[in-house]
Amino acid sequence: MKLLWTLLLTICFANGFAQVRDHRIADELKDTFVSKYNHNDLKGIYQLTDTAFSNHITESQLTGFLRGNRNSGNILKDSLLGELNGKFTYLLIAESRDLRLNLEVTAARKISGFGMSNAPLVLLEKPKAVNSSNPMKTPLDLSVDSAAREYYRNPNAQGVAIGFIQNGRRYAYFYGELSPDHLLEIGSITKTFTGTLLAQAVLDKKVALSDDIRKYLTGDYPNLAYNGTPITLQDLANHTSRLPELPDDIGTQPGFNPLAPEKDYDSVLFYAALHRVKLDTLPGYKYNYSNFGISLLGHILERVYGQSYASLLKKYITGPFAMKHTFYELNAQQQNRMAIPHGENGRRIPFQEEGMFGPAGDIHATLGDMLIYLDQQIRETAPAVKLSHQPTAGNVGLAWGVRHTGTYRDIQHNGSTIGFTAHLSAFPELNSGCVILTNSKANLRKLIYAIQQIARRKTL
Repeated sequence: MKLLWTLLLTICFANGFAQVRDHRIADELKDTFVSKYNHNDLKGIYQLTDTAFSNHITESQLTGFLRGNRNSGNILKDSLLGELNGKFTYLLIAESRDLRLNLEVTAARKISGFGMSNAPLVLLEKPKAVNSSNPMKTPLDLSVDSAAREYYRNPNAQGVAIGFIQNGRRYAYFYGELSPDHLLEIGSITKTFTGTLLAQAVLDKKVALSDDIRKYLTGDYPNLAYNGTPITLQDLANHTSRLPELPDDIGTQPGFNPLAPEKDYDSVLFYAALHRVKLDTLPGYKYNYSNFGISLLGHILERVYGQSYASLLKKYITGPFAMKHTFYELNAQQQNRMAIPHGENGRRIPFQEEGMFGPAGDIHATLGDMLIYLDQQIRETAPAVKLSHQPTAGNVGLAWGVRHTGTYRDIQHNGSTIGFTAHLSAFPELNSGCVILTNSKANLRKLIYAIQQIARRKTL
């Protein structure tokens, strides 16, 4: 899932009359910034700013911005890239992502200008050489290889597994260190499993999509309604509940791991945060992507059935579909099959631990099993799968994105964790689809587009 805090933004304000071009002061403030950042003392960073900055940017704005970037991990080392007109630019090498820090400073040793963003990625002129299972014999082989090679112009790209289905036939390709036996995190594609479980509960007459979610919660939650309109189960599934992406205090616990902030966020914290939610408009109308909401839906389904999420997954999806290599909770043997995760900068990083947010992003699977799952989305013979594809608000079904082009539907979802990226597209009317799995936090936009184009061909 690790959508905890996605893209980096930049906050910048400077008072040109107050700034000085003293690299010693800039280095001193940079060192203090790095120390406080690594110790999660974000309010302490705000105290380093002068009034030229603080008059325009509030403490909550800056600390929220910095907290949103903590999934970069701790800063391991830094270097000065240069200075121009009093703006000092540093390269920060963090655990999962490289950053650029811009500082403008005053003689009083205060920060008057601040900016932080992703370090720009420089693509290779030629793709790096990697191992591949691609036999390079058919037009499909050559098309896939061309798309994969373009992906490997990213110097930090790791393994990639690419699969297709057309007219029931399956094709699989592995690049880098990945193999058919490797398990990978599928990130937010997990949400579609949760949406399918909700569809199953509807078919089992355990719930109705229009049910007020408070019917399934312990305690009083008057805050989970707006002007008398409650959040429904459907609202959780299609991201119109108005719940935030994640709880407001995640990542603030003492000693938390910035690469796994969800790990120690237990049920007490989870439901306390739910009590603090303040809806800003009627549920059911305005889209706001929410890991919090889908996770809550997963836990509601556990209560409805009186079974764990892992048990529901096996009973209603992985068991009936014969997905023998798809897991929610990993034992030691399964952990040994996991591909090694890598951050955006190519560094090895730990596996994620989602805790209470597992229903939004904690499934692990092989490419082969994801092709089985894709086949189910294409065929739509399972009633719960078919129901999950029905649009409920705009182009969103029960967790699925559902776009109708006029001649065919594009049913898809992306997944991203701190060390893995994934994509699945199903085109039922074309009897085809594709899956992409990688063991790095990578931008797959161009690769997804290329692979989708191949999957939509009349013949592979």
